[in-house]
Amino acid sequence: MKIDGWRKKIDAIDTAMLHLLSLRTELALEVGKVKNDEGLALRVPAREHEILTRMKHLNPGPLDGISIDKIYQVILDESIRTQVSHGCGKEAPPKREAHAPKRSDRRRHSRR
Repeated sequence: MKIDGWRKKIDAIDTAMLHLLSLRTELALEVGKVKNDEGLALRVPAREHEILTRMKHLNPGPLDGISIDKIYQVILDESIRTQVSHGCGKEAPPKREAHAPKRSDRRRHSRR
């Protein structure tokens, strides 16, 4: 097969993926509405970990686990962002890494 044939196949898959991502986001919006109604947090780290672990376990390759983790982390982050933008609650601030200095500590230790 020539490159144009491969590109047409990739384009078809990209289109299907976009439709599936849109469907997933619509479902995430419904979950966000329920969470908002019940006063629950949008971001549930245990659930996100469960999704990432399941996807990496189901991955047949050739993408490695790091790639799957990155792809699904973006999907999860964008789901939360979309829920927030549709009024389903507020996004919790990201957790600060234990080893990352606080902003005030960085100023104290910076050279001028």
